[in-house]
Amino acid sequence: MFKIVFAFAILSLVKCGQSQIAFTNQPCSVRNPKIVGGSEAERNEMPFMVSLMRRGGHFCGGTIISERWILTAGHCICNGLQQFMKPAQIQGVVGLHSIREYLNGIGNGPDALRVDFKNIVPHPQYDCNDVKHDIALLELVQPIRFSSHIQPSCVGSEEGHRSLEQEYGTVSGWGWTHENQAENDRSDVLRKATVKIWNNEACERSYRSLGKSNTIGETQLCAGYENGQIDSCWADSGGPLMSKEHHLVGVVSTGIGCARPGLPGIYTRVSKYVSWMQKVIASRK
Repeated sequence: MFKIVFAFAILSLVKCGQSQIAFTNQPCSVRNPKIVGGSEAERNEMPFMVSLMRRGGHFCGGTIISERWILTAGHCICNGLQQFMKPAQIQGVVGLHSIREYLNGIGNGPDALRVDFKNIVPHPQYDCNDVKHDIALLELVQPIRFSSHIQPSCVGSEEGHRSLEQEYGTVSGWGWTHENQAENDRSDVLRKATVKIWNNEACERSYRSLGKSNTIGETQLCAGYENGQIDSCWADSGGPLMSKEHHLVGVVSTGIGCARPGLPGIYTRVSKYVSWMQKVIASRK
């Protein structure tokens, strides 16, 4: 059984959803939080969300964790040749709700801000051809100026005795709303869905009972439903799985299809990488 405590960890000098302060155990004030079987999020409901874009199109999600850093999945920074992309090849957009409105400069366009990256830092054990350690940090060229609709997430750390199993989390993104990409498209607006967090061993058994050989390691977690129907999907990768306390506990990583019965989504377990994130950020101050 994998234990998580939701002491909130700030990896730089900015307190999530509030003003400047370093590590503390005070409660967070972060607001509640393309998805299959979910619903449209309210505007500004998830101020920590990031759309990662390439050539003007959304391809992955991310989460603001401080004024200079965004967290995403390792596979989001891999190109078609299974090599890491260069920082200049990716842009981020924060404060975003509708991609169409942003690209056309209308609606929430003035609220959505483009951010550029100067460094991409994948986990040192991550390889583009593997799903293990599927996590990466993106360092911004300029710090984000926080506002009511652009805020960092709280990050769950691993120091306590509370389990995530059988709890519900919220996953969000601009990904596909159906596994069959010929039937649907990526969502224009930010969507969200509530998913149930599984016991790792039960998740692995479920996969194997359906003839899938996926091993669910301690640095991963599963979330979804036995009957499928609700899940993250293509282009939701890299986005956040938030706990009911609105702490970042998972990063959308992998799985088989979208919302298939017995095959919940597989996420990178963020608490296992807090120490690595701290070291990376401290080394670049």
